Amino acid sequence: MRRLIRADIRRVLKKRSVIVLFCLSLLFLCLQVFGAYMMYDENPYVAVSRLMNRLRLPELVIGLMILFGIYRDDFRSMTWSCVIGRGLTRSKLVLAKLLDTVILTALLYGIITLVLSLGLKALGCSFTPRLSRAFYMSILIAVYKTVGYIALSTMILYITNNIPVTAISLVLLYIAVPFSALLFSLNPQVRALHIERLHYAGLADNAFSDLLFGSAGMAIGKMILGLVVYLGLVLFVTIRIFDKKELEF
Repeated sequence: MRRLIRADIRRVLKKRSVIVLFCLSLLFLCLQVFGAYMMYDENPYVAVSRLMNRLRLPELVIGLMILFGIYRDDFRSMTWSCVIGRGLTRSKLVLAKLLDTVILTALLYGIITLVLSLGLKALGCSFTPRLSRAFYMSILIAVYKTVGYIALSTMILYITNNIPVTAISLVLLYIAVPFSALLFSLNPQVRALHIERLHYAGLADNAFSDLLFGSAGMAIGKMILGLVVYLGLVLFVTIRIFDKKELEF
């Protein structure tokens, strides 16, 4: 399993498409954040606000990039069938691919965080404690959502073996979930239940708000709850369905 994870990570990081798309995403964020900071009288609040408002597009690009890099080639070439045929259990394969996703997501966003932090520091930007929490928590929430969205969409992949459908489901998650509060608010009875606070992304957004107001324990608890309940449920369902699926070798 460890060898499979190392091989996957090396393979993905060598892909030219991954390098190009990641560099473009990083360049986009640098232009947005650094440009806003210098344009508005070197105001650190503007830099953080611009990062929070412009992070959605790179999130979607990085999510699709990781999905295609980790899953598409293996499922297209049926490499995963060969791996299972050589003795790796299906549950370990699912876990290995999820760990690939976590490692790559953390690595790519870690690079983004480092570049933006060093760039803003070079420009003379200094954050207050609250702005610093908002800056770094925005990126952490992006990592959290990316891992969860990919895990949910790949459940469809394990069932259908259809990469286009899986990619569409991932795009829909990135687009539809942010508007869930608006959709739920259309019905007064549903709005009163505050369902938008209880789904995976809603818990992450609530954790972000808690951290900004100094409730670190509450924020960590909500993120752990999301991982245990939603990500755990997705893993359980994926493994159960995949275990019963007929494979072609």
